[in-house]
Amino acid sequence: MSLTPTIRIITDEVAIIDCLVDHREMFKTFDADKTAAFLVGEDFHLVFYFADNNLENRFLMYIVEDFSVNEECMVYVLQQLEEQIQQNHRVYTMKQARNKVLDMLYMTDTFRAMFGKTKVKEEDEYYH
Repeated sequence: MSLTPTIRIITDEVAIIDCLVDHREMFKTFDADKTAAFLVGEDFHLVFYFADNNLENRFLMYIVEDFSVNEECMVYVLQQLEEQIQQNHRVYTMKQARNKVLDMLYMTDTFRAMFGKTKVKEEDEYYH
C-alpha cells in the first residue's frame, strides 16, 4: 500500500522478515510485541511484530523514503502512533516506536547534512 510517493506501509510478512534479516535487525524472540527502527540508505524503516496469534498480519512496516527531506511523512507516522496510544492499543510498543520516530525527527538537520541535502528546513512544531 503506497500512501504517497514517499511513504509505504508493508504487511507482507515474508518481505518484512527478509528486510529485517538483510539489515541485521531481526528480532531475537517472538514472545512479546516488538518494534525496530533503522535506516536503509536514506529511507527510514519502522517495523512492528505483534505477538497475538489471532492477527492476520503480525508484522507491519512503515518505510519513509528519503526521510530527512520528507518530514511531513515522518509526522504522519507519528500521528498514526499517537492515535494508537490514545486508543490504548499496544501502548508500550507504540510509545517505543513514537520515541524512535521523534529521535529521527529531531535529527533531520544532521541527517540532511550527512546526506548532502540542501533543502532549507522549515519551522516545525516538534522543534519548539
